[in-house]
Amino acid sequence: MRRPALGDPLWLGQYRVLAELRRDETTRVLLGSGPDDRLVALTLPNTAEDNGFRAEAAALSAVFEADPDAATPWHASEFHPGPALEDVPGALPEPAVRRLAAGIAADLTRLHSAGLAHGNLDPSHVRLTNHGARLVPRATGTDPAADLFALGTLLAAETALPEAIRPCLAENPPDRPTASQLLETIGPAAAPWPPAVEKLIAEQTAELAPFLDAQPAEDKTDPVIHQVAEDFPAAPPPPLSRRRILLGALALVLLGLAGWLAWPGPPKPDALPPAPQPPLVESGFLVARGHPQFLQYNHDGRLLATADADFTLEVLDVDTRKPVGRRLGPFPETSVAGMAFGLDGLSLVIARVKDTQLTTQTWNAWTGQETSAPLVFDGIDRDGGWPALSPDGSLLTVPMASPRRLDVWRVADRTRVGSIDTPAAFRYSEFSPDGHTLAVYQRDGHSDHPGQFRLWDMASLKPAGAPITMAANERLCCFAFRPDGRTLITTSGEAREPAKVHQWDTAAHQELRPAFTLAPTRIDQQNGTVWMTMALAGLDDQHLLALSAGTLVVLRLDGKQEGAGLPGIASLSVSPDRKTIATTSGSTADNNVHLWHKP
Repeated sequence: MRRPALGDPLWLGQYRVLAELRRDETTRVLLGSGPDDRLVALTLPNTAEDNGFRAEAAALSAVFEADPDAATPWHASEFHPGPALEDVPGALPEPAVRRLAAGIAADLTRLHSAGLAHGNLDPSHVRLTNHGARLVPRATGTDPAADLFALGTLLAAETALPEAIRPCLAENPPDRPTASQLLETIGPAAAPWPPAVEKLIAEQTAELAPFLDAQPAEDKTDPVIHQVAEDFPAAPPPPLSRRRILLGALALVLLGLAGWLAWPGPPKPDALPPAPQPPLVESGFLVARGHPQFLQYNHDGRLLATADADFTLEVLDVDTRKPVGRRLGPFPETSVAGMAFGLDGLSLVIARVKDTQLTTQTWNAWTGQETSAPLVFDGIDRDGGWPALSPDGSLLTVPMASPRRLDVWRVADRTRVGSIDTPAAFRYSEFSPDGHTLAVYQRDGHSDHPGQFRLWDMASLKPAGAPITMAANERLCCFAFRPDGRTLITTSGEAREPAKVHQWDTAAHQELRPAFTLAPTRIDQQNGTVWMTMALAGLDDQHLLALSAGTLVVLRLDGKQEGAGLPGIASLSVSPDRKTIATTSGSTADNNVHLWHKP
């Protein structure tokens, strides 16, 4: 990376050029900054020939802006801060290779779904970032199957290929999987990068800092050119006036007085301690088109779906911080029962409830087109249950009233795969992060009868172990799994009463540690906002997150709060890598999704 040299453009369109990122035989890439301080990669052809540059700029969905007719043709696309794969020393371990394959396959899926092919998939076009692997956007190829072969060749150079990736090297192109099929086979790959890669990402991020602080050089060129003889005597400096001398002396006196006042004195014994600092700091925001109320990340953390107050749904790109595709809806008078992204990173499954009708639809997140016929259920038991989607949107639980039960459906082919007998009046379910286990809570409605959790194996639809029994006077509010599925976190309590948080071992079916309480649910009488109370897994294994009456707090596992809370939070979603929290505000005037991370 270097600063712009003499002859390099200082501006391309609305983007200020900060540095040169890389250069090869056909293109060079510059780092640019837009009017909103968003960083972009500016791609320029190295030769006068077009070589498909114009068509590529027009076709790539990752391109924000382009001017192929300019004196210096260019296009701007999202910038991925991270090392190229060719800059990573040594071979990657298999979990990192799977993460690498998942990231590349996700980008290829988007490219191929637009009818394009990359055509130049080599280590220089792959970036390893904090959000996973990203593919530098190109569209010079003609055969998507060739991209899959190049992907297999690329990964084979890193390690012995995992079984799921070997078909990419099939000699016959039809025998190779598509990018979406490969992504579905690999599954969500959230294993962290090796320490060496994390170090490279941190070093490159630090390397960017001097370029981001640089300001455009002020043009000090005198438009009038003077020719001065070499032996012309230099003009003597003007003498200092009495007034300037007095002002300078006064400035020195004031400077000395300010230094004396600022000099730290002995600490006062009764000085107040500093105010507690929040354990989360804001790292940016996403611009939504409506007021978001519910959020859901996709599996690689690049997209975020929102359900808005005007009964519409939209998808936001985390990197560009802007919406993608068109808004879905509106769907009047419906409640969102669940949102989940498919493993291909493109499919968005949405379950909506209106009265006693449940409708599940699958959309292409980038085009906004519905990809299959809706799955519709009439006569669901809305008073005694609530539907649940698996994390990949492939399975759906439907509470039915007569007889009382939970039906399990496969969304893709609209097939009922089985039923779970739940005769209790109230029954709610939640899938584990891998979708292999379903936690079902049921209670018969009697105040002196305890509620029970039972874990069900989704492969056999049989209970796994003995039930987990709660206290007789506890009413469940919500529950959630930790990312590894080994802990179930439950929040119980009535409205306006303190909520109680339990943490259960899903293998031993025993409570891991004593329960603790949270502030009760708060209802804002002025605007009707209900501030829910719930606990879920935190950004690491030693902490929890709690949304307690409109304030987001970070808790230790024993319930002790760390730092100050963040007020005015209505809902949240944690990114798959557990580094970022996306939140919505309770204020209807705030249409943004705010992003937070640990300092």
